[in-house]
Amino acid sequence: MLKNDISAIEEQFNQECTVIELKYEYPGYTGIEKYAIVSSLSQKEIETRFPEQARSYSPFLVLDISFLDVRRDYRNNNKKYEMRSIRSESVFGFNDSDTETHHKEIYVPDFVEQWIENYELKEAIKQLTDKERDRLIDYFYNDKTLTEIGDKVGCSPRAVKYSIDSAIKKIQTFFDSLLQK
Repeated sequence: MLKNDISAIEEQFNQECTVIELKYEYPGYTGIEKYAIVSSLSQKEIETRFPEQARSYSPFLVLDISFLDVRRDYRNNNKKYEMRSIRSESVFGFNDSDTETHHKEIYVPDFVEQWIENYELKEAIKQLTDKERDRLIDYFYNDKTLTEIGDKVGCSPRAVKYSIDSAIKKIQTFFDSLLQK
């Protein structure tokens, strides 16, 4: 085979297949396969059309092309989770639950305070419309994106964001009025 033919086959393989090194993609993976080839082709088709590449990655798994969508969604969700945890951390890196986790002997839960906070939050949420409440719960408690919520209720992500912002303002106003009393 000529060098140009080999590079053309290699280029065609790269267009039709994506190779994943399993030990890096999945830490702790213990299978005998070192690679996964993501393609719309079957294993037999890959071995027939690209024998050199199949030998160099053998033994390998063949994954359907839809795996790339799942993998992208998984990575996006992980990034979203990381960003939310960064936004919700204390400025000084102190986590309120550290005390009760590491010093159980000095931690005494304040049931009255918890009850009052829960009661006040429930009262604040009662001030919201059903639409605002449902979207707020989906966004903050069910970890859905604005797009997911919009698709569910049949509106744009911008409209969802507007109603969530409105709900937050109503809750802030409710708590501000409690502080002024």
